[in-house]
Amino acid sequence: MIQNTLKIAFAALVATSVASVSNAASEGDELLSILGAGGGTAAAPTKETSSALRKLLKAPTAEQNIFLTFFEKGEMDKALYQWPAAFDGTEFAKTANGKALNSLVLFKNGLKVVGLEQLLAISNPDAIDSSIMTLWKDSIPDTDPTWALVEVAKWNPAFTTAFGQAAEIRVRARQVYGSDQVAALTELIKKTQVDTKERAWLSWQLVLALSTGSDSGVAAKALAVLMKAPNNPVSQDLMTLTAARLLYQNGFLDAAQKYYEKVPKSSDHWFDAQEELGWTFIRKGEPQNTLATTKTLTVPEFASQVGPEPLFLQSLAQLKVCDYPAVVQSLNFFRDRYKTRAKDLMTISESADNKDVMAFIDRSKKGPVTLAKIGSAAKKLPRYITRDEVLTQAVATESALEKESKQAADLYARSLSGGTAQVGFQGRLEEFKKAVDMRAQAARSTTYNRVKSLAQEEVNEIAQILQKLHIVEAELLQQISLSNRVAEASATQKAAVKAGSTGSKAQDRLVFPAEQETWFDELANYRIDIKKGCQAKAK
Repeated sequence: MIQNTLKIAFAALVATSVASVSNAASEGDELLSILGAGGGTAAAPTKETSSALRKLLKAPTAEQNIFLTFFEKGEMDKALYQWPAAFDGTEFAKTANGKALNSLVLFKNGLKVVGLEQLLAISNPDAIDSSIMTLWKDSIPDTDPTWALVEVAKWNPAFTTAFGQAAEIRVRARQVYGSDQVAALTELIKKTQVDTKERAWLSWQLVLALSTGSDSGVAAKALAVLMKAPNNPVSQDLMTLTAARLLYQNGFLDAAQKYYEKVPKSSDHWFDAQEELGWTFIRKGEPQNTLATTKTLTVPEFASQVGPEPLFLQSLAQLKVCDYPAVVQSLNFFRDRYKTRAKDLMTISESADNKDVMAFIDRSKKGPVTLAKIGSAAKKLPRYITRDEVLTQAVATESALEKESKQAADLYARSLSGGTAQVGFQGRLEEFKKAVDMRAQAARSTTYNRVKSLAQEEVNEIAQILQKLHIVEAELLQQISLSNRVAEASATQKAAVKAGSTGSKAQDRLVFPAEQETWFDELANYRIDIKKGCQAKAK
């Protein structure tokens, strides 16, 4: 009895020992597998891509294993904090794979522009492992708006292979193309999909490039197609104005006039259309209509929205009808209007960091801003500030990078509790935060520099018109000196009449006799009739 009991107890003890040994062996095999030494059948707790990353590192250090663990779990903030301890000073960090992985971690932490720019700056993208590139492609589809915000010195075709042509187009479309880059633009357009925003934008750039070259006829054909295209980011008013300019450039003045008149008063392009309409009348030999048009453009309330050229145009028309007192008034009016404005613009051209510019930029970050929205503030700003595409793009990039700068600051603040135990870690992360801040500041400088450039361009325009008005003044003196001869030659002639064809065609049109007041119902509705003009009165 006792002997049987001992046998049973011994058998149980052996079974327990065997089970313990078996469990220990199993756990040992799993441990060896995790450490990469083999010896077991249990799979390491990693995804396919993560396993590929481990293979790229060959023999990962303890710090690199910690990084990979955070990365596999999707704890990207901790992966970012761990990066210096894992990779600083390593050969891997200098490779295309190391740079691509680091930029991906930045991207995953909300630093999208910074991360993508760092990726696209890699000189040998063909060397990036497919596992890392797969992670990138899963993170940023070609429709992501970040593509349109990054700045790249030169696009590498290898990234087209990786991300597709749509991504390439979104990056390269933000460039400004000149008349000497028509071939490059044409090739880029061929890569776009039909009826897409990118194709329409590049087609618009092609129209501009052709129109400034010697192919205005081809530009007109391209514009005609573009005006019917869907998903067009270019306003209909701007395309109508461009069509009028192409017609004017090729001498089709009547057709140009019709297109200029199609631009509505509500458009930011209306003032330009009216100014160029005035030049159309001059070329048609209708100075009376030019005077009617410039009467609207020289209204004091429009001083900030209208450039200096209408005053030159007005004085030229006044010369053509021999209204010499009015020419003198125009010359004096130019001095009074642009002396202060030129001073304000010169201040901005030297430093755009003032409250008026900053207020405009802050509003622009929330959405498109029109002249009507900024109101009286336009008096202190360059007149093209609401329509400049380069500035609009710069503001969008600045806005995105400002958010990333705040995100970097937040990551830095949270790193105290979520970072590694590495000595000097905070200093390393602070350097990173400063680098992101510097990128945001660079974007802000780009914005301010563009505003300064717009201000300087307007200052230069004022100086050029002033030189032209000096010529008008000289011509005025010349004509006055010859006025007696003109009077003698025309004394017996029948009075010539230049009837205006502008203004309201309605029989019941209103007449506003008060010259001292601005009646907005009358703007762009003036009509001027001229009798005799440069003829002496018949006795």
